Amino acid sequence: MSSFTLTPVERGVMRCRHTGPMSPDDVQALAHFLHDYRGKLLVDLTGTTGEECSRHLRHFRPMMPTTAVFGADLDAGLFEVPDSYYTHEVRYFATEDEALVWLRDQ
Repeated sequence: MSSFTLTPVERGVMRCRHTGPMSPDDVQALAHFLHDYRGKLLVDLTGTTGEECSRHLRHFRPMMPTTAVFGADLDAGLFEVPDSYYTHEVRYFATEDEALVWLRDQ
């Protein structure tokens, strides 16, 4: 079983929900998705801890489209990247509602 699910939220926004520990195959599948996906992303970390997800989020950060993250306590500097990268904006929110409002305005 995959450690994440991808489901549409609304036009142009997909939800990526963390559901368990990530295997190497899951990491590869998510990297392929992020490489190909051109919409906005809502990352739902409900039920996880920040330390559980931080390593993977740091790894995936340069590949992420415009993304709103919610559902786990995360370090504020987690989504910072060097200026040499061309990246999309990624922000953390306390609630799903706040995250969706921000995504819709992007």
